[in-house]
Amino acid sequence: MGSSISGSGSAMPKRIIKNDYFLQNDFYTKKGEKNPKDPKEIIQKLEDISGITERRFIGEDEESIELLEDASRKAIANAGLHPNDLDGIIIAHNTANVRANLGSCFHPVPNVAALLKNQLEIINKDCPSYDILFGCPGWVEGFIQAHRMIQLGEVKHVLVAGVEVASRFLDPHDVDSMLMADGCGATVISSDDLTEGVLSHATFSHAQEDLDSIILDRSLNQEKEGNLFFKMQGNKVYKYATAQLPLVIKKAMDKIGMTLNEVDYFFFHQANAKMLKAIAGNLMKVFEITDVAYEHKIPSSISFLGNTSVATIPTLYDLVQKKEIDGFPLKKGQTYVFASVGAGMHCNAVIYRS
Repeated sequence: MGSSISGSGSAMPKRIIKNDYFLQNDFYTKKGEKNPKDPKEIIQKLEDISGITERRFIGEDEESIELLEDASRKAIANAGLHPNDLDGIIIAHNTANVRANLGSCFHPVPNVAALLKNQLEIINKDCPSYDILFGCPGWVEGFIQAHRMIQLGEVKHVLVAGVEVASRFLDPHDVDSMLMADGCGATVISSDDLTEGVLSHATFSHAQEDLDSIILDRSLNQEKEGNLFFKMQGNKVYKYATAQLPLVIKKAMDKIGMTLNEVDYFFFHQANAKMLKAIAGNLMKVFEITDVAYEHKIPSSISFLGNTSVATIPTLYDLVQKKEIDGFPLKKGQTYVFASVGAGMHCNAVIYRS
């Protein structure tokens, strides 16, 4: 018994935040000192490295569950199903349900999947609904879990979604906060007895000296109250992602004897443009390929959506599926790699045939 994506949907906030929005910020260094550089220069440098020109933030009167319900209803409808047809719900996130008008206050109880099940008016008690915390790779890991449930013959249709509201946890004094954004991507994973869908998968969890690479902590401005601000050690994250993501992809592909040239598209986590290019380059080195370029196989949403963390890959897939990102036509029989990396540090990959 195999599993495949039978439906997809995405939901993005209406607020478009361009880079000049951050001109109002006073940036500080990692040492907690005010950065003497002109904010325009700081912002331009980050744009050059990340490729991000705009992103989306929810409003103060909005909350995570609204994005999640919107994307999930779209995915269920796209699959030709009714909410009560679902046999399971897996929601990946990092900040639970961020409530309206409460700033950086997240609510993990009841869990977000239970909130969604209630919103969708699903009355089937045999539909387990739970959350997973696995950093940015959460949706991919949820996909793997749904696939395993299907393989066991326990379920036929599982909703797997990634939702992120990072905007409430951004440090206005930290330039790295410009990378993050809000959004939600949802998919329905269904049983499939054909030779399509998930072909193999692999997951790494290191959680050693890299544990503090991405955390919630105090502001770089020590006078600012609170300790729930997004913090990232960019160099450590970059080194881990560019080294380990190619290796976890290779492990998944080696399981089925597949080569890189057999892959049509790579749906990578969208952290920044420079990292995407480096991952592609290192992936070719791992497979000892030197004469092929892979830019045309890597769709990207980073420039206009920013880094939506756990929501990135399902959102990217939905946009490509709906032809809202040009140049990547999806056809039956193609092979895709879904691969992500993030806090923990963790990384994972799914090899998939449409």
